[in-house]
Amino acid sequence: MSDQGAGESRPPKQPGGPGQGGHKPGKGGAAPKKRGGLRLKRLLGGEGQDFELDHPKCVIEMELDFEEGIELRKAGDPEAARDALRYALQGCGDNMWVHVALGRIALEDFKDPTLARGHFGYAFELAERAFPPGFHGRLPQHRDANRPFYDAIDGLIECYEALSKPGEARSLRDFAEALISGRRAGPSGPHRGPGKPRKN
Repeated sequence: MSDQGAGESRPPKQPGGPGQGGHKPGKGGAAPKKRGGLRLKRLLGGEGQDFELDHPKCVIEMELDFEEGIELRKAGDPEAARDALRYALQGCGDNMWVHVALGRIALEDFKDPTLARGHFGYAFELAERAFPPGFHGRLPQHRDANRPFYDAIDGLIECYEALSKPGEARSLRDFAEALISGRRAGPSGPHRGPGKPRKN
């Protein structure tokens, strides 16, 4: 799926530039948890079979907090990064980029594939809810808006491999390939839902 050495996936920039981050804890309290829901948007051109995820506006509103978390992780402070990213979720609970970043921190920095599976799985479920029943379109992997979904799938595959569940990993690989090619075979995703993240 993705090149693991390619760096962090980023939310797409809006024409007006990045949004403003929310209030910081201790400076007026936490921002309310916004949920805008993801939708599927048909792309123009081609055969009309290509789609991309349409992310809620709160993703842009919390972009500065997301960026802060990524920078803290790059600086070698995964705990502070995790806290900043959790704060970003308070302002936008449906932010797939944040859930994927938290999954990466859990998997790579804290070596906890079970916790990571929860974060990646939640991002996966957010996107999967946007698919209508019987969806047979293509979700191009190269589209910025689709990247966090494929990053979540890659993370789930790594988690299932670390947890000695190769069948689940294989099921996800097949699912991703079907979305890239536009063919959906059988039930979507893993045999059971990937689950929601637990607090640590």
